[in-house]
Amino acid sequence: MNLTETALPASRSRWAAAALVALAALAGCREQPPAGSPVPTGNQAAVSALQAINASAHECWIRSKDPAFAGLRLIPELDTQYGRPRLLLLRKNSTQGLPVLVIEAYGNPARVETYGPLAATPLGNRIGNDVRRWSAGTRTCAA
Repeated sequence: MNLTETALPASRSRWAAAALVALAALAGCREQPPAGSPVPTGNQAAVSALQAINASAHECWIRSKDPAFAGLRLIPELDTQYGRPRLLLLRKNSTQGLPVLVIEAYGNPARVETYGPLAATPLGNRIGNDVRRWSAGTRTCAA
């Protein structure tokens, strides 16, 4: 056995140990709230507005079997620490890809925006009216 064969495993283990220490140090750099305290998101008003819209949209668009929304599914993305909470309307048969509609909220009081290809169709007016009504606290399916 020559010297390089015995030195190689030791240098690999030192490199691996150094990499683990570096990863642990990076993980410790994240700011974390004290244990037991609520995580400040700054998005509570936006999330509350989207929760109401999500419940009404599921009831009025999806569960009601409304033909205008046949073939679509509604996916909430409310638990976000980065970016804005949103609802995504996607094609049912598409496991990936871009949403046909995004409903996004931000600020306090919450401001709600809708955008995407479906918003630019004649159905976009109905969607906008529904979202405005649900954002204002009315839970009915029809205007």
